[in-house]
Amino acid sequence: SSVSGSSPRNVSGVCAPAMGDSQGFLAHGLVIGTITFFVIGVAASMISSTFFVKETANITKQESIRLGWVVVWVSIFSMWLMWACVYMHQMVPLMEPLHIVK
Repeated sequence: SSVSGSSPRNVSGVCAPAMGDSQGFLAHGLVIGTITFFVIGVAASMISSTFFVKETANITKQESIRLGWVVVWVSIFSMWLMWACVYMHQMVPLMEPLHIVK
């Protein structure tokens, strides 16, 4: 049971945010997901720098490394942004529309 106006308690007795309460940008799932994308980005950068670097007549090895990093981090940021938007939209779902009769 919860006191009127307070957040309900979960099974462990810790106060959980009520449906519709803002958890902000530091919501646990959002932080864990952001860290996960960062780790994937670091791993992809290392893989890119190790296996996909090639020197040709048109591009030096250093330029190839930089190009790989740009591709990796722009991709990681784009995927993270899409994931974060979808995740945050699910944090406070619209269960049913409210019809106001005048």
